[in-house]
Amino acid sequence: MGSQVPVWIPIVVALLGLAGVILTQVLSGRREARRMAEEAAREERRWQREREARTHETRAEAYAQLMGALEAFDGVLVQARTIRESGKQLDEHQSTELREVRSEAQHALGPVVLHAPEAVRRLVSDATLPRMRLAAMLLDPEDDRTKMRPAWDTGQRGYRVMRARMRADLGFDAEPVEELYGAQPTVVSSSSESTSDPAETTSRPPSTL
Repeated sequence: MGSQVPVWIPIVVALLGLAGVILTQVLSGRREARRMAEEAAREERRWQREREARTHETRAEAYAQLMGALEAFDGVLVQARTIRESGKQLDEHQSTELREVRSEAQHALGPVVLHAPEAVRRLVSDATLPRMRLAAMLLDPEDDRTKMRPAWDTGQRGYRVMRARMRADLGFDAEPVEELYGAQPTVVSSSSESTSDPAETTSRPPSTL
């Protein structure tokens, strides 16, 4: 009788073994869940980086397209303004060219409005609307020529501020935007031709993108 093992000992041993199995499974499940969560987080970070890279590339392309269109617009505006301020009228070819570059600038607005942050979108109209008003003045033979220069200067100031904000949005070096609001207008240079204002008596260095 004294050599018999109490009944409760095998039961306890079995329970401990079962508890060990359950604990091992729980810990293994937690490790697997943690591993899956870490993998999901890494995958999400990778997708986020790719989305940010695509967004940056798309914005850069939209900004470059609009800047190019506005500079081409300026090249034609300068020539047309010189003609009108000399007391002449635009001929059919000059009027058609002005309408074409105005249309190109309008079409370039869409991608910027779609992809740019609000801080940039608010400044786009400051750069584009004065140019559109100036184009309308130049195409109207009865419009007051004295209003053309203020519209040009306003558009140039708006362009400088917009360009600086775009460069900052893309992570490029740019002039502090706050300083540009009080800056004198700077004539925008074009890759195809100079848009320096013939009415200026002093030269200014060309602006750079």
